[in-house]
Amino acid sequence: MGTARGPQTTGSDERNAARLSARRAQILDAATSVFARLGYHGSRMDDIVQASGLSKGAIYWYFKSKEEIAVELVRQLLHDEEQSLAGEPAAGGDAGARLSAMADDFSRSLRENPSRAPLALELLSLGQRIPAIKKHFTDYHETYVALLSDLLRAASGGAASTQQIRAGALALAAMVDGWALHEALITTPSGHRDGLGEAVGILVAGLRSQV
Repeated sequence: MGTARGPQTTGSDERNAARLSARRAQILDAATSVFARLGYHGSRMDDIVQASGLSKGAIYWYFKSKEEIAVELVRQLLHDEEQSLAGEPAAGGDAGARLSAMADDFSRSLRENPSRAPLALELLSLGQRIPAIKKHFTDYHETYVALLSDLLRAASGGAASTQQIRAGALALAAMVDGWALHEALITTPSGHRDGLGEAVGILVAGLRSQV
C-alpha cells in the first residue's frame, strides 16, 4: 500500500512566497518614508505608489487602502520591536545597567534617525480613530510593561513590592514615550542628550531603596 502524503511545498511555492513578502515589504518601506515626510493625513496612495516604484495596480493587489497599509505597518513595527526586546529579561549582567543602556540606545537612535520619533507619534495618534491600530498598540503596551516589570524586579534586588514594580514600569514606559515626544517637537539642541538613561538610573535607585 502507498503512503499518504500531505501537501508538498515546492521550490516554486517558496519563490512565490518570498516574492510576495518582498513586495509587501517594499510597499511598507515606501509608506514609512511617505508617512514620515508628509504625515498620514497629508499622504495619498499615489504618493506611496510613486515612492514604491510599483504600479498602482500592484499596490492595490496587496492593500486596498491607505488605512490598511497603516494598520499593517503598525503591526509589523510593533512585532519587530517586541522580538528585539524578547530576550532582555534572560540576558546576563546587571538589570539596572541594562535598562539604562537600553534607554540611552533608544535616545541615540532618535537622534540618528530624525524621522523615527515623528513617525511613531503619527502612527500612535491614528489609534484614536482606527480600532485595529489601537488594539495593536494596547497589546504591545501590555507586553512592554511586563518586560519592564521583569527588568525592574531584577534590578531592585527584591527591595520593591509588586505594586511598586508595576508603578515603576508604567512610569518608565511614560518616560520613554515622553522622550520620543520631546525629540519630535523640541528643536533646540540639548546639552545632555543621553539624559534618559540617567533618569532610568534614578528610578532604579529609588526602587532599590525601598524597605
